[in-house]
Amino acid sequence: MAKEKLSDLEKKKKELEQELANIQNGLDKSIDEVKEGVSTGLAPKNLIKKYPLPIVGASVVVGFLLGSNRKNSSSSSSKAYGSRSQSDSAISKEIKRMLAKKGLSLVLDYIDNKVAALKEKGHDSED
Repeated sequence: MAKEKLSDLEKKKKELEQELANIQNGLDKSIDEVKEGVSTGLAPKNLIKKYPLPIVGASVVVGFLLGSNRKNSSSSSSKAYGSRSQSDSAISKEIKRMLAKKGLSLVLDYIDNKVAALKEKGHDSED
C-alpha cells in the first residue's frame, strides 16, 4: 500500500513537472511574440508608412527649430540685436518652446497608446 502511494505521488510529481514545463514554454513564446511585435511596430520604416503626415510635420518642426537656432547663434555673434529683433527673438523662443512641448506630448501619447495596444494584444492572446 505504501509503495502504491509512493508511485502515485511520483506520477503526480511528473505530471506537475510536465505541466510547469508547458506553462514555461507558453510564457517564453508569448514574451518572444511581444518583443517581435514591439520591434516591428516601432521600426521607423513602419511608423513612416503608418503615420506619414505626423512624421513630416514633426520633421518640419524639428528642422525649423534647428535652423533658427543656427541662424540666431551666427547673427548674434556678428552684431547686437535691436529692440524689435529682441522682442521677435523672445516671441520665437516662446513659440519654439511651446512647439517642443506639444511635439513631446504627442510623441509620449503615441508611445503610451502603442504600449497599451500591445498589452491588450498580449492579454487577448493569453485568453
